[in-house]
Amino acid sequence: MSVEPIRDVILEKVGPGNVTECGIGCIANPKHEGFKCKVDWLRARFGEGLRFFLFRDRKGGPLAFLEYVPGEYAWRPVDAEGWLFVHCLWVYPRGQAVGRLGSRLVGACVDEARRTGDRGVAAMVSQGPWMAGKDVFLKNGFVQVAERGRFQLVIHRLKKGPAPRFRDISTKWGINRGLHIVSSAQCPYLVKSVADVSAMAKENGLDVRVTLLKSAREAQCAPSAYGVFGLLWEGRLLSDHYVSKGRFRNIFRKDILKPSP
Repeated sequence: MSVEPIRDVILEKVGPGNVTECGIGCIANPKHEGFKCKVDWLRARFGEGLRFFLFRDRKGGPLAFLEYVPGEYAWRPVDAEGWLFVHCLWVYPRGQAVGRLGSRLVGACVDEARRTGDRGVAAMVSQGPWMAGKDVFLKNGFVQVAERGRFQLVIHRLKKGPAPRFRDISTKWGINRGLHIVSSAQCPYLVKSVADVSAMAKENGLDVRVTLLKSAREAQCAPSAYGVFGLLWEGRLLSDHYVSKGRFRNIFRKDILKPSP
């Protein structure tokens, strides 16, 4: 089956006035359970300086997007004041057929940092799930400056000053008992993950505590390097990213059920 080539690519700067019309990039269906949560989250963050660039085709379909914030408002456990900090970079398969959309978004972010006088642009990356890979950043002038587990910090420096660094993950989470989910609407897919894990846990006789992070400062003190999601059992981190029903079933058997004597 032939695929119609994408001829016209439009770069939108999404803000309070057009977020409903432009959408949130990673979820095109406004009926998806995470869509409204993400829109509400974005509306609250625009006043903190959040920027959202979106490539669309001529019919309005999303092709790629980049979400970034002033570093002091990063929803990751990092210290990045004076930098622009990338939360998400996503290129759809259809967008990959266009070519270089990821690089163009990264370049637009660096240009923005240059205009605003920031020290540069920073991003948390990973070859693991639910994070942008670092290759697109490295080929656009970024260098790695720190690493924690499966996560790395990469920067494109424009001015002198302290580089971003990982924060010490708060030890307060270790005092919690039972099953505890820490989550945020920064990633709209997490809404479904929280609902699925909570339902399955209750089916297996587990009480579930859910903590919804409401500010960047709270996310900067989260129990995982990802910042906006953590699944904990008896204060121990079991997962630092989205958990599906199937994955939770495996976690339940491996890490929560006690072996028979």
